Amino acid sequence: IGYFVLGFHHEQPLPSRLSFWLEHAFSTGEKSLSELNVGHPAELPISDLYIHTGPFNPDGTLPGDFALSNSDLRLDGKTVYAWLGQIRSKINLEDAEVRKNILASAGILLDAGFDGIHLDIEPVQRDDEAFFTLLEELRSAYPSTKISVAMDEWQPHGLSQWIANYYDVSIESYWSTEQVERVLPYIDQLVVMTYDTGFKDPRLYEWWVEQQTVALSSILEDSSVELFIGLPSYSQGSQFDPTVENVSTGLAGFKDGVDNVRSAVQSIEGVAIYSYWEMSEEEWEILKAFYKE
Repeated sequence: IGYFVLGFHHEQPLPSRLSFWLEHAFSTGEKSLSELNVGHPAELPISDLYIHTGPFNPDGTLPGDFALSNSDLRLDGKTVYAWLGQIRSKINLEDAEVRKNILASAGILLDAGFDGIHLDIEPVQRDDEAFFTLLEELRSAYPSTKISVAMDEWQPHGLSQWIANYYDVSIESYWSTEQVERVLPYIDQLVVMTYDTGFKDPRLYEWWVEQQTVALSSILEDSSVELFIGLPSYSQGSQFDPTVENVSTGLAGFKDGVDNVRSAVQSIEGVAIYSYWEMSEEEWEILKAFYKE
């Protein structure tokens, strides 16, 4: 799909939902979710929260410090997800027993009161059949549960492999159109992590976020899956320059994506910020100004 081109723009109403990844302390009771209803967040349309309840142990079981109860998770108007993840090389999804444990872990968290499961396993490559099997089993086990998946950035597979061959490098940490299409029958929400690009120019990062928004909204156009665009609020990371990739440049690219005439705006729900615990006063003000537009 030839998405990496400039497009015409026209002003569109901004999607009104906002989500955050929250630190592990919120799942252990060290921090109270009631804190989210005061201060800055009270002025913002926060709709979805991903509370870090992982990472999975290598056998698919949960860490032993989970402490929340149903009453702790009741937040009016917000969908609260159990954020579960692991580095793909550290968990053997080919092992049916591991996948069985993952399903049981999800059940424990749903019984505790979470509204859904937010799955973040990285990286997922095109031939990772076990990952797709896991999603199919998760949906089958919990047919009415909201399932959200965090994905690496989208890239057209043919172009990426041509570049890899031309420069004799390996390009593997991305999702192709085929991968996105394969997960759609099993999920309710897709969150693309647009950060850690290594870009050195803020305008290039804004363009990148725009292209992710355009491409993924078009792929999701005929589905009921919600699309959130993940933006960075942290200050240090691999292949990351905070003067280039940040809340301000990310929101600018997101708005360009929404206004791009090639976007399927009905698929775009909002942005997801990684992470809540890294937000600065300046970033809170940028967010509030953006949602007042």
